[in-house]
Amino acid sequence: HRIAIAPGTCAVMSASLRWLSLALLVPPSAAVLTLVPLKERYPDAVCVDGSSSGYYWKAATSEEGENAWIVYLQAGGWCWDSESCEKRCEGSPGLCSSTVWESERDETGIFSHDVDSYHPVLRNANKVFVRYCTSDAHMGNAEAFGLQFRGARVVQAVLSDLVATRGLGSDQHGGRQLLIFGGGSAGSRGAMVHLDYVPSMLGKASQNVDIVGFLDSPLWLDIQPLNETFFEGFANQTHHVYDFANVTHLDSECAATFNESAWRCMLGEYRMPFVKSRYLLIAAQHDGFQLYYDTGHDKTWTADQLHYAAQFSEKTSTLMSTLASTRHAVYSPSCKSHAESLWDNPFFNHTTDDGTSQCQALQEFLGLESNSSSKSSSSSGGGDNHSFKWIDTCHELDCGKGCHRGEAPKAADIGDSDDEAMLLSNAHGSFVSGGMAAAVLLKVWLLRFALP
Repeated sequence: HRIAIAPGTCAVMSASLRWLSLALLVPPSAAVLTLVPLKERYPDAVCVDGSSSGYYWKAATSEEGENAWIVYLQAGGWCWDSESCEKRCEGSPGLCSSTVWESERDETGIFSHDVDSYHPVLRNANKVFVRYCTSDAHMGNAEAFGLQFRGARVVQAVLSDLVATRGLGSDQHGGRQLLIFGGGSAGSRGAMVHLDYVPSMLGKASQNVDIVGFLDSPLWLDIQPLNETFFEGFANQTHHVYDFANVTHLDSECAATFNESAWRCMLGEYRMPFVKSRYLLIAAQHDGFQLYYDTGHDKTWTADQLHYAAQFSEKTSTLMSTLASTRHAVYSPSCKSHAESLWDNPFFNHTTDDGTSQCQALQEFLGLESNSSSKSSSSSGGGDNHSFKWIDTCHELDCGKGCHRGEAPKAADIGDSDDEAMLLSNAHGSFVSGGMAAAVLLKVWLLRFALP
């Protein structure tokens, strides 16, 4: 079998291993992480149903990775009222309760452990996957509808436990430590809200930690849906959650700016301009999750929906350009995709038009590689004034040259990707709803990893 490799340094897997993985549904690059329950030491860090929350852990596998940490908050949408929470917990129990969680998880993408071109600092880092069971985008600290929404407490408990039991912030290995704190989709929105607060959440340990955000798809836009009878809008959802979830990490400057509309400090379009910590922000210009709901799209795109998608792309690229700076890297391909950093092929092979993958952008931003095929499109050309931005310029739906690099043509053409967006956004990593979810997972796996 032949393997399709994208240009650049971050290429993955042999063809024979990929076919073996297809049989097992576990890529060979996957890192195996072990569940660490939290309730015994942190009794308030609970899931929606009151069961213990937790995180999945894999210690550094070499000296090169001992001072590096990747903490990734899981995706999975949220609920915004009693009815939506009831439906969510019935349909996806793993997003509301730890009672159905497995003892181990296999994670790829940013967690991959045997991709040779992935920098050894990241490949061998301490890896933490924060399982999502609070249904509040990891933001809240409240009880409502007879349910617990304790996302902020869970994040605090995870960070506290890493300091107390795993050595985060210690000097046991000499030198400063690097913490990449982020997530995908709902996880990235939670990471966005908490990022500037991580130093205080770590306490004294933060004095020896350099913190960098990795925010994969938090940039919700406040735009009117094409069909409001189908969907009321992400802004309205965010306002509802603000009303009951007691989200306190709103940034004082942001909250003062929006005053009585402080709920906006939970929504990417409004919150990202206030985030001060270093970060890499990823936002596809045709975000598959947002466009699915904002357009009411079902299989065939109408002229109105395509026009809407182009306007969505233009607004995304404009906002991303304003956010780019020496401390804030932005990565925005003109692709119909969403929260792809836990998948090998998108993370290592899908690119912006200049041939830069998420992997390469992250490593360049961190100063871990210098590669002529991965250059941020900055007018300054480097130095102290260098800004990091990779932004495609076409706006037609999925028009980016690198949107499907590394995919076999037949894999890229497997139906429509709305099933994928729904699965990733509403039950990301919680495949517990039976045969239909398993079938969609297989379809997504084929799309991401299969070869001709």
